[in-house]
Amino acid sequence: MVENVVVMKAPVHVDGQARRPKLRRMTARRLGHASGTFRLVAVAATIAIAWGCRNDKPPARIDTSFTAVPGRFDSSSTPAPTNGWEVAAGPVLLVAGPAPDEALVFFGAGGGPTASLDTGAVDQATATLFGRDTSRFTATVELPAGNDNTDCRVWPLRNLRARGAGGAWSVGFVSSNVTPIPLDSVDALPARDSMALAAEASRLASTVTMNTSPAFQGLRFTAHDIRRFEVAPGVEALAAHLTRRVNQEADPQEEQTLLIAERDSSAPAGRYQLAYAERSFGKEEQVSTSELVAAVRLGSNAPPTLVVARDGENGLAYAMLERTGPHRWRVVWTSELAKCGG
Repeated sequence: MVENVVVMKAPVHVDGQARRPKLRRMTARRLGHASGTFRLVAVAATIAIAWGCRNDKPPARIDTSFTAVPGRFDSSSTPAPTNGWEVAAGPVLLVAGPAPDEALVFFGAGGGPTASLDTGAVDQATATLFGRDTSRFTATVELPAGNDNTDCRVWPLRNLRARGAGGAWSVGFVSSNVTPIPLDSVDALPARDSMALAAEASRLASTVTMNTSPAFQGLRFTAHDIRRFEVAPGVEALAAHLTRRVNQEADPQEEQTLLIAERDSSAPAGRYQLAYAERSFGKEEQVSTSELVAAVRLGSNAPPTLVVARDGENGLAYAMLERTGPHRWRVVWTSELAKCGG
């Protein structure tokens, strides 16, 4: 069983079954995928049947750079000793905390739990906060009263102000060099377009060649969140979070897949090509979850970078994925683990 996990009061219903959100309360509110199962679930069965009955030759399978196994993540893209943090991002990554005026703080340079960190570089600094859409806020970061909890750094934000339209923020930086990339939710599209992209996400997930349990073979995928965004002029990307479940009362199993795909936006009828994926599987209460939190550029001419939350038995961490070329993404930075369960 996962220890120190705060469970949301309202369960998420997937395929008619109550399902506990994987990320802790502070991340569950931020990512909002309690509503993210959205209407795609209602059409997933139809999509799965239609896809399974097609006689088209399956696309070439792509081996991705990231492999996840039950209880932990193991990546061939493990950051080098320099940590991989981009200095243009400033000293810290801020993530929405338990309340809108609180932030979970991850120091970019890292260095381990015993490393000396310059908290003074962040105290009283002005932060810019971004939502997954076009929301933007500013706030002043403060050191918490009393001792800083190094296992779970939750710092208060003063003078939190929205710039333009309101909304919710998901990540923030103490830097003027970061610009957001809007992540358009498929849920806002007409039903027909949502169904088409759900089918496309399921097709892409079926091409992922990572190791998984034989128990999931042949089971349909359920989409919990699908986002579209622009990664280059004329190039559209899709990020999707999908799951498969084995409903055994004594030993329920779950598989989690996060994938990124790209296509030429001048050919909207064309298929996406898988560019990156990460997957974990195992017991429902122990499987690790990866969810897309934000997309940004760490500099005016910098490539797109995705911020991904990874929640597992041992704690919560964040990773940054950078686009290194057409259909190529890699993990460039991973935070220290935060243990914020209550």
